[in-house]
Amino acid sequence: MKPLLFAFALAILGSVIYHTGQKLVPPSVQPLALLMGAYAVAFALAALALPWVQPTGSAGIWREAFAGLATGSSLRAALVLGVGVLLIEVGFLLAYRWGGSLQWSAVVVNGAAALILVPIAVGAFRESFSPVKGLGMALVLGGLALLARR
Repeated sequence: MKPLLFAFALAILGSVIYHTGQKLVPPSVQPLALLMGAYAVAFALAALALPWVQPTGSAGIWREAFAGLATGSSLRAALVLGVGVLLIEVGFLLAYRWGGSLQWSAVVVNGAAALILVPIAVGAFRESFSPVKGLGMALVLGGLALLARR
C-alpha cells in the first residue's frame, strides 16, 4: 500500500472510532474531564508506539524524538495544534450531546473547514488552485446546502 493511502486509511479508521466514541459519551460525563482521560490514553498509546515509529535502538529514543520540539516554531506549532484539537473535541462532544447526527456532523464540519482552508492553503502555503478544484469547492457548498435542508 502506498504511504499516503496508508495514512488516509489510518485517519479514516481513527475518525470512525473517534466519532462513534464521541456519540457514545453519556450526558452525565463532564466534557473536559473526559478529554483529559482520552488524552491520557492517547499519550500512553503514543509512548508505546514510539519505538516503531522512531526506531533507534539506543537509550536516547525520547531525547531524539523530542529534539524537534526544542525550537520556538515547533513549540508554537504544538500550541496551535493543541488549541485546535481541544476545540474540535469539545465541539463534536457538545454537538453530539445536543442532538447532532452521527451521519452528517463530521461531513458538515469537515466540508466547511475544507472551504475555509482553501484560501489559507493558497495564500500562506502557496498551494496550487485550479478550475477543477474550484468545481470541487462548489460541489462541497452544494452538499452542505443539501445537508442543511430539513
